[in-house]
Amino acid sequence: MLSPGNVVERYEVERELGGGGMARVYKVRHVALGSVHALKVLDPELVGNAELRARFLDEGRIQARLRHPNILVITDVVVAPGVAGLVMDYLEGESLDKYLASARRPPDADEVRDIFQQVLAAMGFAHEHGVIHRDLKPSNIFLEQVHGRRVVRVLDFGIAKVSGAEGRPVTRTGSRMGTPQYMSPEQIRAAEDVTVRSDIFSLGITLYELATAQPCFQGESDFSIMEKIVRAEFVPPDVVHPGLEPGLRAAILRAMALEPERRFASCQEFSAALVEQAPARTATPLRVPVTRIPVTVAPAQPPEPPAVQKPEPRPEPVQAPAPRAVEARPAPAAPARLAEPKPSAPIEKKAPKLAKKPVPPSPEKAEEAEAAPPRGRPWRWALLFALAGLVALFGSGLIGMLFGGSAPKGGAPVTRPGGSPGTRSSAARDESLSIEVRPANLTTLELMDPQGRQFTVTGPYVDRKPTPGVWHVMGRAPGYEDERWTVEVTPGKPASLRVSLTHRGGRKSP
Repeated sequence: MLSPGNVVERYEVERELGGGGMARVYKVRHVALGSVHALKVLDPELVGNAELRARFLDEGRIQARLRHPNILVITDVVVAPGVAGLVMDYLEGESLDKYLASARRPPDADEVRDIFQQVLAAMGFAHEHGVIHRDLKPSNIFLEQVHGRRVVRVLDFGIAKVSGAEGRPVTRTGSRMGTPQYMSPEQIRAAEDVTVRSDIFSLGITLYELATAQPCFQGESDFSIMEKIVRAEFVPPDVVHPGLEPGLRAAILRAMALEPERRFASCQEFSAALVEQAPARTATPLRVPVTRIPVTVAPAQPPEPPAVQKPEPRPEPVQAPAPRAVEARPAPAAPARLAEPKPSAPIEKKAPKLAKKPVPPSPEKAEEAEAAPPRGRPWRWALLFALAGLVALFGSGLIGMLFGGSAPKGGAPVTRPGGSPGTRSSAARDESLSIEVRPANLTTLELMDPQGRQFTVTGPYVDRKPTPGVWHVMGRAPGYEDERWTVEVTPGKPASLRVSLTHRGGRKSP
């Protein structure tokens, strides 16, 4: 850890701002220029890991390419003995999750649109440059105050996927990429299969939380949360917040559609939907007052007899101006309401039927059969001698096979995803899945297969016919930290996961 007064290359540490995950953030000042910056430093115990250090510095390279007003700018990279850090702009404000936690009620619709359209502008720019974030959530959105105006910044591109990027891949088998509460269904199954529409799904969950001030998916564990996501099980936003505008509700539900092709195709389309579905501000009709001018006409006086005078011309009556007709503006069309995605039917788990074993004959009937005299047919004696020879060569296993008996079991019981007990086959097969987490005798495994089915086993797990795709594994043991992994099963190839839990004292299980 760094302390106030420490100098890292050209930057002097003033104070710690916070941290989490793999890094901590400090407020620093440039020694020569006096400018204030933020320094994000990889934890000292992780600096020695070459892969983590390279991924951390890749975050800086990716974010430095994205020059946009709503994306946090990386300005420098610091590499020193025992230190790897990224220098970025120092922001005054708070993250979106802290803002929502302190809010007493959900923000109004105009404020929601103002914040979220800036987020969509940033991510639309990133998508155009081939960058998919993969970890969009309120804690990675920062609300900065600049001269009294709110500016939204998108942070943390540490696990971003860059299309056509040169160098090392970011996604690895056995690692989970993203935060479970904000992951798309396809990201849960395989982190490398994400697209722009995967980010759209995460943005839909974030908009849900911004508009209602409540998280969308909650559960007792990461597995239960991911199961709700793949089944689209959530409370509609207008039920959580009855005053929610229909336009915001429709945009949220479309962004969170279970099938990617039903979501918005881009952030620009998402932003346009928020503007189009906003209620129109109707102006008060202009009323033109009509003034009626009274006109008094004097009666004509008779001419005097001595002098003949021409009568003066009678003034024509003044007509009042006709009232102007004001066209009534047509009422705005009601916004289209999208149907809520229906949750998929739960998967029925049926145990396979076990074949009944034949009942062996009673001892009395066996003795009677032995005592019965032969019927005098020569071929029966030949068959008996042949069976005796086979018994001598291959043992009792062949007799059990000929007479329908069950062969001895070749393995220990195994629990399959359907919930029925089975046995490990002694014959080797190409496609299999084996999972061993040490300490094996204490560890409970929580598994979820690629179809979203969840089950629990104790000790090592072996499946000779696993469902192809990405399996999610969580290991729990008394006195050890809970840990999660993923393992991918490819048809025709064996897959295995052999890892150790970390003791709460910091050491790995032997």
